[in-house]
Amino acid sequence: MNKLELTVELIEKFNKPVPRYTSYPTVPYWTTSFGPNKYLKTIEKASESLGPLSLYIHVPFCERRCLFCGCNTYITRRRDRSVEYLKTLFKEIRTIAKLLKDRTSYSQFHIGGGTPTHLSPDQLQSLLSFIDERFEPVKDVEKSIEIHPSVTTKEHIDVLIENGFNRLSLGVQDFDPIVQARINRFQTFEETRDLVEYAREQGVISTNFDLIYGLPYQTPDGFAKTLEQVKSIKPERLAVYSYAHLPQVFRHQSQFPPESIPKGREKLALFLLARRKLLDHGYRQIGFDHFALPNDELWKAYQESTLQRNFMGYTTKAGTDLVAFGYSGISDVQSTYAQNSKILGEYHQLVEKFGVATIRGIQLSGEDIARKDAIMTWLCQFQFERKELLAKHGEEGQRVIEDAEHFFPRFEELGLVRRTRNGWVATDLGRIFARIVAAALDSYLNKKKVDITFSQSI
Repeated sequence: MNKLELTVELIEKFNKPVPRYTSYPTVPYWTTSFGPNKYLKTIEKASESLGPLSLYIHVPFCERRCLFCGCNTYITRRRDRSVEYLKTLFKEIRTIAKLLKDRTSYSQFHIGGGTPTHLSPDQLQSLLSFIDERFEPVKDVEKSIEIHPSVTTKEHIDVLIENGFNRLSLGVQDFDPIVQARINRFQTFEETRDLVEYAREQGVISTNFDLIYGLPYQTPDGFAKTLEQVKSIKPERLAVYSYAHLPQVFRHQSQFPPESIPKGREKLALFLLARRKLLDHGYRQIGFDHFALPNDELWKAYQESTLQRNFMGYTTKAGTDLVAFGYSGISDVQSTYAQNSKILGEYHQLVEKFGVATIRGIQLSGEDIARKDAIMTWLCQFQFERKELLAKHGEEGQRVIEDAEHFFPRFEELGLVRRTRNGWVATDLGRIFARIVAAALDSYLNKKKVDITFSQSI
């Protein structure tokens, strides 16, 4: 698959607005009628289940606004905000841990943001100690965190290593100083390299870089230099994301003049440049926008068809239920999704009143569960098997099969899928454009129940 030649013309054919499918149904279809009390009952039910958890903690603070960003962040340089936030976060964790009773083991733990290392090393240690008092990692646990090199110190890394963290994720986007100045994100190649080298010396086994193509003022020459600099650091994993320009959703993006943003073939050429360079540097492609070295667990899981997917993207260690804490955190527990408030003041108020801050969610129907199973299996194992769906989901599975039989022959004509005795498998091309095929199984998207703008898939 990695030698498959992609062209601008081929990519244009499949450049459709579809979800990323870190959940199904996707967030826009959830309801505000799912609030704190329903989520608390869901957690009580989860206490009776077996299997390790996945834990996620969201730390929203950033010192400055990166103008390209679409994440849930809170911009502040005030350190007292972190003190107040941790108090509320601890109360939320305490509430959930109590309801989970003896269900304490976890196989995956991720801290995201924002900028988690906005917390001081002492505050970070306090948070990790609080978790350790209530939850127990399994033997081969994955502990990961998102860090920003310009605010992350060696002391931060020392705390993480002492607490068993083995993976780091760094948002690089582009090292080009012109691009960085325009998007208001500043980190040098040297400080990024030095931080990664120090972390590796202390025992971190895997690093992930996020790159973005299509950023304002980005050029092929500048991006090519970034890719060569990335090569010299050689992170084990890379995500190469498309810049989503949605100023109607993220007002700060309206500061970019339209003519500064690469579009159409110009933008696609930036992706093809990145793909070619990364494959030449020994990386393997997973889906459209993920890359990993051959010795990394993510590539091994891809080859062995054991990949999993949740709100943290592709993973090898996902637990049976994902419990999220903090501002805007999203949980996936017992066939329900629940999202915390994205307004910091409301987050504090709701946790104070209920112990959790759920503002919306959804209880999946039997058909939702069947479609989620089919979509996630397609995105991770790149196969669709009728017998398995029928055995697991009965009549609801049959509805999904009917959609596949309706849509997949067209994908076969396009070279994305191949029919088997028991269903369908993705071709090499289909693995790259798996989200396009998965969208055919999305009954919410196909019914167009609400007016939603998704970013282009590429």
